[in-house]
Amino acid sequence: MTTPRRRRGVAALTLLLVAAATGCGVQAENIPREANPPNGISHAWATQTPPDPGPGAGPIQERLYFVQDGELVAVTRNLDAQPSVDELVDDLLAGPTDAEQRDGLTSALLGNDIVVGVQLDDGRATVELTAGLDESGRTDQILAFAQIVCTLTAKDAITAVSFTRDGQVVGVPRADGSLADAPATAADYASLLAGP
Repeated sequence: MTTPRRRRGVAALTLLLVAAATGCGVQAENIPREANPPNGISHAWATQTPPDPGPGAGPIQERLYFVQDGELVAVTRNLDAQPSVDELVDDLLAGPTDAEQRDGLTSALLGNDIVVGVQLDDGRATVELTAGLDESGRTDQILAFAQIVCTLTAKDAITAVSFTRDGQVVGVPRADGSLADAPATAADYASLLAGP
């Protein structure tokens, strides 16, 4: 037999359970509305995607290949914007900066009138050359072509490089001195890369 005190306890517990089940006094709404999370650090949980950092928020890295002691050396420069392929080649042809020269870097690409332009097609860059860069197979010429190929293929969108003069494909020297008309890749000059 239950006592009045026990009945009151059961009734109170029942009321608490009913209140909890109905949302603790929060009324249901027929029309959804936007909930605004609190400001401050706790707001971070409500952001589903990170905000767009916008232009100039972080440096873009440009990788160029120069020469030191007869080997190719990769140099990374920080830029404010992604360079076009033509701008990348212009930066390469301009040669090492004063600071890079003090570090012993040089270039086998003498003069900035070597390249007429660059065209991209399905992952291949075609570099139109002037007569200023021959394909004789001399060591400095091998390094010059290696600089161009390795710099261009350092970009994600480029996997191989062809060379033309007056619109005609020209053979270029590989690291072993052999001439080839086929598109060149960074692997063709891997033996020229400076060690770590």
